[in-house]
Amino acid sequence: MDVPEAHLEETEHGLVYKGDGWFVVNAEDVRWRESEGAGRGTNFGGDILFEQIGIGIDVLGPGEPMSMYHWEGDEEDFLVLSGTATLIVEGQERPLRRWDFVHCPPYAEHTIVGGPDGCAVLGVGARERH
Repeated sequence: MDVPEAHLEETEHGLVYKGDGWFVVNAEDVRWRESEGAGRGTNFGGDILFEQIGIGIDVLGPGEPMSMYHWEGDEEDFLVLSGTATLIVEGQERPLRRWDFVHCPPYAEHTIVGGPDGCAVLGVGARERH
């Protein structure tokens, strides 16, 4: 079975992939979203979510939350790529630093907040019950 290469479209905000297929992009070249008070993030430039997993990078300034305190019906995992952060999970706070890995099973309430120097976090989540 031949799987086609996905079409990448250049926009004023960066590369966006269109449709199905394989592709290679550099995170610096794709579209990023910015939310006041919630940092910057990318899902690697897609208009459409990947069917089986969610994946993205969030860059948070000091005190900026990655998301509302929430839970998901599927597991989520996070890897701190740079900086420091605070994990809030099930009402507990844990300091995070570069290369710390966080696993949240389904229904674990959580969020991550940028530390004094901010942080970059890679997030991955299943979509089975999303």
